[in-house]
Amino acid sequence: MSGLVPLTVRELKKWYRSPVFFFVGLLQPFFWIALFGSAFSGGPFASPLYSSAIDNAPNYITFVVAGVLTTTALFTGMFSGINIIWDRRLGTLSRLLASPISRSSIVFSKVLSSIARIMVQVVILILAALVIPDGLRFVNGFTLFAAAVIVATTLMIAFIFSSLFSVIAVKMRNMQSIFGISNLISLPLMFASFAMFPKTFMIGWLQSVAVWNPISWAADAMRTVIINGSAITTTQSYSTLFDLLVLGILSLAVFLFTYFISEQEIRE
Repeated sequence: MSGLVPLTVRELKKWYRSPVFFFVGLLQPFFWIALFGSAFSGGPFASPLYSSAIDNAPNYITFVVAGVLTTTALFTGMFSGINIIWDRRLGTLSRLLASPISRSSIVFSKVLSSIARIMVQVVILILAALVIPDGLRFVNGFTLFAAAVIVATTLMIAFIFSSLFSVIAVKMRNMQSIFGISNLISLPLMFASFAMFPKTFMIGWLQSVAVWNPISWAADAMRTVIINGSAITTTQSYSTLFDLLVLGILSLAVFLFTYFISEQEIRE
């Protein structure tokens, strides 16, 4: 994929050279955890009786931080393809297609820059969760295995959805269409998952749907290592590794699909 590195650098420069877009992107994860997490930290979630319902987490923010990490990757990733539409409308895409670079590099540069932005947001989100009142607590410690799972899971979920929404953008010429499709897909993905609320809080049919949602796999994997830390059991470790394996297979499938569509379908 010739041209991937310079195109990715170009996308990142567009990000940090736009002050409003840059700072909004950095502040968004803080608001997610500080407002949404704190809103549900009181009431029944604050009762020790509900500890088992939230996977024995010490508080709701510790439980939900994995879900917020996952949905942050989802929402940031879904807008990665918008720059493809902008490049087409401004004539940049025509110049890129006339240059000696592979077409897939155009798409994957958007994906990689989106992943870089997401990883910055993840760091801010975790720091915010640690400093807010009654925030994130690593009761059983924080291990290298937990760090590796969080990083790997975030990278894969960010890659999957950044790639898919970029592929959608390849076929679009109207900005409103991509916004509509993004909202149509992202909200059901978030709410039909185990990202924000425990499985036991869902009715039967919704649980059955959420089991097959990649957002659920990612949230479960991160939540397991965050809550259990060094006290993680062998069964929990195997379950986490299985989630990572499934996400890895899905990432590979999405990579091949994105590469094929990019090389075949990108037009001026």
